Amino acid sequence: MSEPTSYREIEFKFRIPAQTDLDLRALLASVGVDIVDHDPRSMVAIYYDTANLSLLRWGITLRNRHGGGDDGWHMKVPAEPSGNDSARDEIRIQGSDSVIPVELASLVTPLTRRQELQPMATVRTRRQPFVIRAANGTELIEVVDDFVDVGSSSLAEPTSSFHEVEVELLIDSADSRQTAALISDALVDAGAQVSSLSKAASALGPAAADPPDVPALKFPKPSAPAVDALQAVFSTYVRDLLMADVGVRRMLPDSVHQMRVACRRLRSALKTFDSLLDHDSVDYLRGELKWMASELGEVRDTEVQLTRLGSLATDERVKNFIEESLEARLRAATSSALAALRSDRHDFLIEDLILLVSEPPVTVAAFDSAAERLPACVATPWHRLDKAVGKATLDGPAERWHRVRIRAKQARYAAEAVAPILGGEFARLGKDLATVTDTLGNRQDAHVASIVLRELADQAPGPIAYELGLIAAHNAVAGNQDIRTFLRRWPDIVRRAKEAGLD
Repeated sequence: MSEPTSYREIEFKFRIPAQTDLDLRALLASVGVDIVDHDPRSMVAIYYDTANLSLLRWGITLRNRHGGGDDGWHMKVPAEPSGNDSARDEIRIQGSDSVIPVELASLVTPLTRRQELQPMATVRTRRQPFVIRAANGTELIEVVDDFVDVGSSSLAEPTSSFHEVEVELLIDSADSRQTAALISDALVDAGAQVSSLSKAASALGPAAADPPDVPALKFPKPSAPAVDALQAVFSTYVRDLLMADVGVRRMLPDSVHQMRVACRRLRSALKTFDSLLDHDSVDYLRGELKWMASELGEVRDTEVQLTRLGSLATDERVKNFIEESLEARLRAATSSALAALRSDRHDFLIEDLILLVSEPPVTVAAFDSAAERLPACVATPWHRLDKAVGKATLDGPAERWHRVRIRAKQARYAAEAVAPILGGEFARLGKDLATVTDTLGNRQDAHVASIVLRELADQAPGPIAYELGLIAAHNAVAGNQDIRTFLRRWPDIVRRAKEAGLD
């Protein structure tokens, strides 16, 4: 079996009603595009999922397909982040093996956990493909005319049939998108219906449209009970964590950072809303989230230092020494983090977080209105931040400024959590706090960089150690400038907090 390959798929689907007689080639010719006919194909795909369709409800499909020119296993995952529902990442493993590749099954274990993946549906497709070319011969789009029979994996006869057209970008460019829009408009004018249903969803029936284990909940109005607000906040953050978890397993750029942020937001929310929650349950979850974030910490810190120190080094020998040393650290840290993600402890944490969304352990106070309870929840971390800033000085120890940064993040996350419910003042405060936490983050990164540079200098030959010392001096100056920037912005943030009623 081959190694997995991945590419970004951007496609638009259209269902053709049974009463619509569509000649797709003639329609494409009427648009005025350059068409290349390809040989028709017959394909058979077996779709796999859990018994309760965990994957499909998260927008993920897993299939073993033959006859399409790309025989083997295909997993399609929502693109992160794309801002476009038509974009998905397709991961392929070529070959005829009928056993689900562990390389694919392991990517989605945060969503399936200990549930078994099994054949759920069979899809047979008769496909006529057309390729649309630009004037210079570049292949822009593939349009396929599909006649589809779908059925249960256990039945020989199809349970339903439909006619579908897919318009897929072969390259993502202004030219290909403009051409795809022309084709899409022509299809709609001819009676086609825009569709977001995958073939697997059509095969598996109404249950495929059910929400996932953690549904995307709407934020309530201020007059709603505070518990409704907590569920919406927890839902948002747990969904972020699960999607980032999948991203870490796929080794996507910035996915470790996204997962750590999701852990921190959840921990912060549990602390912010502590007065509305059962303490024992909250303390346990916060402890487990701290463990998860710490397992990812070495990976993220090393990624940051690779970028930071690599940009500060001008001598090529020094740059190579830094990169080789830190990349070795990164490989070891990544291996350790992935081991933690594959542990039973992690699986149990995911199940506890899913339960947190569906049945938050609230107190009686959570049934008061959000407008009544949430402002006081934000006021507590704000006052802790204000007090920490009052104790800090420009030339104060790094540990004290790290404490200010932690307090600033807690206040920021608290303001951002309630902003969709309580309105603009909290959103603006959260935005301002995000700016200064980034500034303080740079200060902390500079402090950590100084430690890393000392460690590297101890291992380096003399000339390189000397250069590392010069980099450390430049790095310290940059860190002090970050503190000055923070102190200059602080009075504006105090005024913003007063506007939100947090004085």
